[in-house]
Amino acid sequence: MDLHIHWCNFEQLDNLRLQSIWALRQQVFIIEQQSIYADIDGVDQRAWHLLLEQNNQLVGYARLLDDSIHDCYRFQRIVLSEQARGQGLGRILMEQLIEKARGAGQYKSLRLSAQVHLQNFYRQWKFVPQGAEYDDGGIMHIDMQRLQNQELGQ
Repeated sequence: MDLHIHWCNFEQLDNLRLQSIWALRQQVFIIEQQSIYADIDGVDQRAWHLLLEQNNQLVGYARLLDDSIHDCYRFQRIVLSEQARGQGLGRILMEQLIEKARGAGQYKSLRLSAQVHLQNFYRQWKFVPQGAEYDDGGIMHIDMQRLQNQELGQ
């Protein structure tokens, strides 16, 4: 597997990579899942971007946002292209996100908004549901959280 992992802030993204990010998010979230929402939301400029590239193509992506108001890091827009699924790349995305947040400084928790059917996937990393399920762009979601002191294997 010819996999390359890149972390970039917004200023480090060239036009081609930025277009690839938006195209992947659009293909999966808007077209494939038929979720109509404003993907270009003004948050990309403040986030760290995790890119997984295989054979010079973007196949996985996530963004990491420092939410100092809530003393947490938020994992957002976690996505794999259709051809990249089933290869364990989702695990790589999650491990990279957790390590980046851990290295970025102290936080109270890690948070994400999970599609309801993916809760068990996120539970592997000690994320637990918070609150009730809700509709986000026509897809049921639930907020999930992992506290700082919850390490894998504990």
